[in-house]
Amino acid sequence: MSQMLTFFAPAGRKDRTEIIKEYELIQSNSLTVSVLNGIPMPILIMNKERQVVFGNKAFLDLMKVSENGPILGIRFGELIGCTSSLKGPDGCGTSQNCLSCGALKSVINCIENGTGSEEVTFRNSDLEMMHLMINSETINFSGSEFILFSIQDISSEKKKLLLERIFYHDVLNSAHNINSMAELIGSEDIQESKDEYLGMLVKSTSNLIDEISTHRLLANGKSDEYISQPVIINSFMFYKELKTEFESLSDKSIIISLDKWSENFSFTADRVLIKRVITNMIKNAIEAENHKGKITLGMMTLKEKGAMLWVHNQTYMSEEVQLQVFNRSFSTKGPDRGLGTFSMKLLTEKFMKGKISFTSTPSNGTTFIIEIPDMKLE
Repeated sequence: MSQMLTFFAPAGRKDRTEIIKEYELIQSNSLTVSVLNGIPMPILIMNKERQVVFGNKAFLDLMKVSENGPILGIRFGELIGCTSSLKGPDGCGTSQNCLSCGALKSVINCIENGTGSEEVTFRNSDLEMMHLMINSETINFSGSEFILFSIQDISSEKKKLLLERIFYHDVLNSAHNINSMAELIGSEDIQESKDEYLGMLVKSTSNLIDEISTHRLLANGKSDEYISQPVIINSFMFYKELKTEFESLSDKSIIISLDKWSENFSFTADRVLIKRVITNMIKNAIEAENHKGKITLGMMTLKEKGAMLWVHNQTYMSEEVQLQVFNRSFSTKGPDRGLGTFSMKLLTEKFMKGKISFTSTPSNGTTFIIEIPDMKLE
């Protein structure tokens, strides 16, 4: 066995000869094999080293293989293409990212306590996410202990729940703003400012339409079906617009300031998409600061034509939070809340062909950054 250091689960694997013996032991129990193959849910049997020694028919179909040979001895994350499995000293379970993996926690709990059940979000490419419910149980074959590892794909249900929650939240906020301004316009007390409030009302209804449009994008996720509408955006005007919107709703408890490194320039982008991304960044920063304090917005032109924009707040994200920040269902704000950062990544990288990243340290706080190329005007 290897003694190499890992970030979480132990390193070390059984060799191919031992794996084949374990597979044959499972295969010798024909009743168990028949039952497992008759279950439509993907199921694996693993050894204590977390290596696969048997996969039922549903799992083989998922992997698009006809027999167990190609999957034997491999760990689950490696089989499904989890990007974190490439980063550890001994593959799946040994990287820093594995510290927060629900599938691995399920297996570890099973080894220690006989059973384990966890939800997990895997990213098998930059923007392709799978949300799974993993159940692990200890089973015994001829005196040898193994792990029965069952996999339920709950991606559709999870995404639907998240989208509905965020959609209703955002649309209700916009509707309340529209209702408040309509009431003000009808009041005799503001007749001198009526035109100003009418302009704000029109802008709020436009924002509501944008909210519905972006939620449709997130529900569909197909960038090839989206018709982009690029416009020329001035960086400082964009900043002033966002500052006015957020500060007007915060009772002066939040201050939006311009980063000293910011540049006054124009760039071409889809205004609806970039505003949604930056708005989510600002909302997350405000929540991280408990709705009071200073948020910094910055923007800079890119030499190769395009724009870099960033949002900074003083609060540091823990390592565990950082490892999961772009997962679709992860949130520090409770269950079924975590679409914000994932949507930022989806809209930036898939729809605007840009790049999103973040830094977070105890001394410098947290900064989310997007880089987007200039779009062509029609």
